[in-house]
Amino acid sequence: MKKISVMALIACMPICGAFAGPGKNMNNNMNTHPAVWNVTEVISLPDDTPVVMRGRITKNMGNNIFVFEDASGTIMMEIDEESWNGNTVRVDDVVTVYGNVDKGSNYTEIDVESIVK
Repeated sequence: MKKISVMALIACMPICGAFAGPGKNMNNNMNTHPAVWNVTEVISLPDDTPVVMRGRITKNMGNNIFVFEDASGTIMMEIDEESWNGNTVRVDDVVTVYGNVDKGSNYTEIDVESIVK
């Protein structure tokens, strides 16, 4: 009887893990994805990849398009009003941006979900 109980417990373990929820990294694969991406890395990522970036928003291009800069380069970001979370951001402010890669035929930008100052 004990063998059956142990076997049932072992068989259930992978299923139980599926309900545990994601860890810090949404893919639960901490060794293959950095916690914070830089611009150079983001440019090579596929469409819809979730990213976290740290840097400065340096320019408002109009129509919710902004230039973001970190030590590795610059990239355009689409930031809707609600994504600012009430923050007032100046050019010198370092922010953390949460968003998704948006790839077009001749561009890569970030669709921003949230900004933390």
